[in-house]
Amino acid sequence: MVAADISAVLALDQRCLGGLWTRSGYERELDSEHSDLLVLVKASSVEPINSRLTQTSPKLVSTTEPDDAHTPQTSIQSNVDAQISAQSNTLINTQITPSNPSRKGQQVELLGVGCLWAILEEAHITTLAIDPKYQGQKLGLWLLAQLLQKAYKRGLTRATLEVRATNKRALSLYQKFDFKEAGIRKRYYADGEDASILWRTGLQTKDCLAQINRYQMQATAQLRKQNYRFYTEDFQLI
Repeated sequence: MVAADISAVLALDQRCLGGLWTRSGYERELDSEHSDLLVLVKASSVEPINSRLTQTSPKLVSTTEPDDAHTPQTSIQSNVDAQISAQSNTLINTQITPSNPSRKGQQVELLGVGCLWAILEEAHITTLAIDPKYQGQKLGLWLLAQLLQKAYKRGLTRATLEVRATNKRALSLYQKFDFKEAGIRKRYYADGEDASILWRTGLQTKDCLAQINRYQMQATAQLRKQNYRFYTEDFQLI
């Protein structure tokens, strides 16, 4: 994510999460070395994304590079993970189809946002939202896998989050990654709804890494069938 994304992220936050965070909250997370704040964006070509990134202060797009001791070195590691820049907060999703050629000056479109906080050995997933127009396309699965890979690379051993107790689609997504309910926060949300507290331990195990990569590859394969193509920040096609 870059500073130029904040207005679009706030609008998505309002639509999907009821205005969970403020502008200043997102600005703080961009500057924090303890946060991974990721976005999925789409355009018909890489040019508008390139322009967006080159106009942004490096301070707002860089993170601490993961310790080599925690970098996955298994043969099951997917090409997507291997080629996404470890120095970058921004995940790029670019759709190019023969019937949708590049248009000069086209703006990028925000599809989703995700954030985690690294607190001691814990990854607290604070935000995960996909634009309602794009739900059901495996983008949430892909983005959650990216967040969990970030947690793995940081050496974190467990993950936690809160989710609306009635959000069956989100609960199903987290259950795929073996998140278990640990309790309920009564009236957690502004409208009075309860939150389910979910936990996932064992992030540094081989089984967990294999699970993350398996779901990421499944999501990637499904998205490619929809003509999505994935680029790293130096615009290498994955």
